Amino acid sequence: MKTVTGALVSIIFLLSLNSGIAKDLESKVGVVEKLGGKIPLNAVFYDSQGKEVRLGDLITKPTVIDLAYYRCNGICTPIMTDVADVVNRIDLVPGKDYNLITVSFNPEELTKDAALKKSQIMNLLKTSIPDSAWRFLTGDSANISELTKAVGFNYDYKNGVFIHTGVLVFVSKEGKICRYIKPGDADSGIDAGALRILPVSFKMAILDASKNQAIPVVDNEPEYCFDGKQPKDKAMVDSWFEYSGAGILVMVAALFVFVVLKPRKVDGTTKNLKS
Repeated sequence: MKTVTGALVSIIFLLSLNSGIAKDLESKVGVVEKLGGKIPLNAVFYDSQGKEVRLGDLITKPTVIDLAYYRCNGICTPIMTDVADVVNRIDLVPGKDYNLITVSFNPEELTKDAALKKSQIMNLLKTSIPDSAWRFLTGDSANISELTKAVGFNYDYKNGVFIHTGVLVFVSKEGKICRYIKPGDADSGIDAGALRILPVSFKMAILDASKNQAIPVVDNEPEYCFDGKQPKDKAMVDSWFEYSGAGILVMVAALFVFVVLKPRKVDGTTKNLKS
């Protein structure tokens, strides 16, 4: 009995440790959802033409906010590419039914960075859209911080590299945070391993934002970006979850075998359950 209790305690410990590390990572580098909250409509940024713009003036309809940075070597451009792919697939029209805004959280990026990235992404669209339908913004650290804190987007900066995850934030025209989509790493299907955004989820999120409704949903496991420059750190995080998960499975299997095959005393004699 003591052995069984000890095994159960070990499994519970590993599960809680695994959960604790995941929550700690999310609080430092990840997204803490703030559904129903408001984004800072008075925050000021610069568009891809260098014009100063007030965030609230750009959000005149349901809006998708993509937090990224333009010179990222990791997941930022693939997410923008996937968004462009979804825009091509759904029957809602940018500039009419919703707007998109990509905001760089790197205060060192310039108007030319935003303009180059906008040109690249616009070339992926099958039909032309108004310039105002998808904005690419840059800003200073104060305004960036105000926006990222409002939506719960946490990232870290070490040794010249941003460590972050990807997220799309859907807000109503009033600036209310209505939905989050965290693009996850696809394990199957076409282009396996590419970041995927389901068109139906994207469309439903826009419709929820159009109704000013804050709707929680079950998300993919977020994909963390180390900008392609810190594979050892990423491997360490991935390995922890892989090995701890495998360890838990092994312990559960061992406990099952122990309980099933352990000899039991019946009428003063020891008998194996299989005998």
